[in-house]
Amino acid sequence: MSEIFLQDITKYYGKNLILDNISLDISDREFFVITGPSGCGKTTVLRIIAGLDTDYSGKIFFDGFDFTNLSPCQRNISMVFQDYALYPNLVAKENITFPLKLKKYPQEKISQKLRSTIDLIDIGVERYLDYLPKELSAGHKQRVATGRAIIKESPRVFLMDEPLSNLDAKIRMNTKTYLKKLVTQLKSTTVYVTADSSEAMALADRIGVLNNGKFIQVGSPYDIYYHPENMFVADFFGTLGINFIYGTVKNKKFCFDDYNFDISHYTNNAKLKELYKEPELVLGIRPENISFSVKPMEASIKSKVDLIQRFSPKANIRCKFKNYILNVICFTKDMHEIFRGMDIYLNFDISKILLFYPAMGNLIPPLARFLSHL
Repeated sequence: MSEIFLQDITKYYGKNLILDNISLDISDREFFVITGPSGCGKTTVLRIIAGLDTDYSGKIFFDGFDFTNLSPCQRNISMVFQDYALYPNLVAKENITFPLKLKKYPQEKISQKLRSTIDLIDIGVERYLDYLPKELSAGHKQRVATGRAIIKESPRVFLMDEPLSNLDAKIRMNTKTYLKKLVTQLKSTTVYVTADSSEAMALADRIGVLNNGKFIQVGSPYDIYYHPENMFVADFFGTLGINFIYGTVKNKKFCFDDYNFDISHYTNNAKLKELYKEPELVLGIRPENISFSVKPMEASIKSKVDLIQRFSPKANIRCKFKNYILNVICFTKDMHEIFRGMDIYLNFDISKILLFYPAMGNLIPPLARFLSHL
């Protein structure tokens, strides 16, 4: 396995800047997930690591050695593509063992490797190994493609380009579990690309969030979710993102419309005085950090239920308040009295708020003791 280092990578397609002088360090045996919106350059990074894209400036290192000018076969990588790239005329076991046959391995060695690989990918030997790709489900095609990737002798790196995007929801959930278990068993350096933030959270040791050609935050799933460095990251992660409310800071309170919240615990007095000068700030609070009541409570916000979405055991209550839409996540058992069109009263857990500058979307850093509550 290998440590990977990308140094000052810049990539254009025509006149369009795709990657803007990015650098990235991926540790040996790390499961690193690159995520971000469609078209942000995720797959381009993967292709550069693989050696499939050579038209860029910058350097790439494996274990401290410059691999920039090496071909894909010289890099000793294994890759799983979004469309699986199986040979349609070969049955499943022939697709899996193709890399070994290409290197003229003896048949006995191929059979041994096939058996050990099948044990890892859990494909169901008797039923599927003699099936052509067109006879396999999307989930089993994914396993065959993964088997072909891992059957190689000690690849330096596994690269996976949105391998779950063609699967339905239940199969995707099961396959995420299998992939995480597989990579843990192999102790492999894995770089995985997905546009699905929940997939990134479920699989990664660390996540790199790519947007507009730059990594705007790199960190553990915990840090990415609870300590986002900007509004984009805060809203990109989570089933329903994050709620944003625009207001001002006065007298140690965040004020909007006729409401205000004490934020003296969020930062120090000197910083608060600076914030008084800002014409507008943004408060962010996640849907799970808003509670509700059918009766008014102290400091509660009156809102109207606009939509109810159940995904048991939880549900989302979409609430209208002035010009805002606020999402509230709760357990379905707690909302039997709630119906569309009724008034409910929302309470924010102020210990879980985040504050941002609206112009650039950057986080206003909270005090260390405040971070411990997030």
